[in-house]
Amino acid sequence: MTPQPNIVVADALDDAALARLRAAARVVEVDGRDMDDLREALTSADGLVVRTYTRVTEALLAHAPRLRVIGRAGVGVDNIDLAAARSRRIAVVHTPAAATDAVADLTVGLMIAVLRCTCRADALVRQGRFDEARELPIGVELAALTLGIVGMGRIGKAVARRCYHGFAMPVLYTDIIEPGPLPCPATRVSLEENLQRADVLTLHVPLTDQTRGMIAEEAFAHLALREQRRLQTGAVLINTARGPVVNTEALVRALKPGRLSGAGLDVTDPEPLPDGHPLLADPRVVITPHAGARTWAAHARMCAVVEDVLGVLRGEPPRFPVEEDEKLVECQTRD
Repeated sequence: MTPQPNIVVADALDDAALARLRAAARVVEVDGRDMDDLREALTSADGLVVRTYTRVTEALLAHAPRLRVIGRAGVGVDNIDLAAARSRRIAVVHTPAAATDAVADLTVGLMIAVLRCTCRADALVRQGRFDEARELPIGVELAALTLGIVGMGRIGKAVARRCYHGFAMPVLYTDIIEPGPLPCPATRVSLEENLQRADVLTLHVPLTDQTRGMIAEEAFAHLALREQRRLQTGAVLINTARGPVVNTEALVRALKPGRLSGAGLDVTDPEPLPDGHPLLADPRVVITPHAGARTWAAHARMCAVVEDVLGVLRGEPPRFPVEEDEKLVECQTRD
C-alpha cells in the first residue's frame, strides 16, 4: 500500500477542505507566519497549502526536500517564489476564478461607500449626531461618473459588467494584455489617459516589479486634473488588488490638499496600517481588512485547491497550474 503523503496547511481552510485532505493524507496545521514551526513541518512535507500571508521563499523551500506541490487557495501568487519552486520541480497550483465575484462586489461597495459617505454617516448616527450626519457632503450617483479600470481581467471585467449594466457608467480600461471578449462596451486607453479621465479609478492588477508603486506621485498628479473629469471634487481611488501597487505616502499627500475625493482600500501598504497612520484618521478613506474574498462561496471555491494538490501527489497533471508567465497573466486576475 502506498503511504499517505504529508501535507502542511499553513493558513486557515474551511472544515470541508481539511476533511478532504485528512481523508487522503497526513495533515499538519501550522501558523505560516511562524517560520520556525513552518520550516520544521516542511522537512517531511510532500504538499503545502497556503493563502495570502504565508511567504514561500527560496530559503524556506531549502528546508522542504520532499515538497512536490504548493497549493495557493486563491489567485495572487506574489507570496510564492515561483522561480525557486520551478527550479526544484515543485508544482504550484491555485484557484484563478475563485474570488472574482466576491472582489467585484466589494469593489462596487467601496465606490458607493466613499461617494455617499456611508461609513461617516453611520458613525455619526451611532454617536447620536443625526443632524450632523445629514450635513455631510451630498453624494454623487454612479451613473453620472466615468469608471476607469486598470487591469481588465476576470475581476476587472466583473466590475465593468456591474458598473455598466447596473449603474450605466461609461467604462475606460487599461491593460498591457489584450483582454479578449468584454462583458460591456468599454474603451481601451493608456494609463495616463485613464488617470486623467476616470472619476472612479479601480485597480485590478497583480503585484509585480512593474506594478509595484505604479500609482505614485505622477499618477496622483494626473488624478488631480479636472478638465476631462465629471467629478469636479477630484477622482476616487479604489484598490482591491495589492497594497504596494499604490505608494501610500503619495496617497496621503494627494489627499491632504483635496486633490482626491476619497479612496476605498481593501488592501494597504503596510498591511495592516500602524496605529496613528494618517489614512486611518482621514474620513474620506474607507478601509476594509483585505476582505475581498471573504464570502462563503469564494472560500469554498478557493478551498477546491486541495483537490488539485492531492491530484498532483497522485501523479496527475495539475488542473490549474501557475504558468511560467503567470505574473503577466495575473494582470487580468486577483484575489
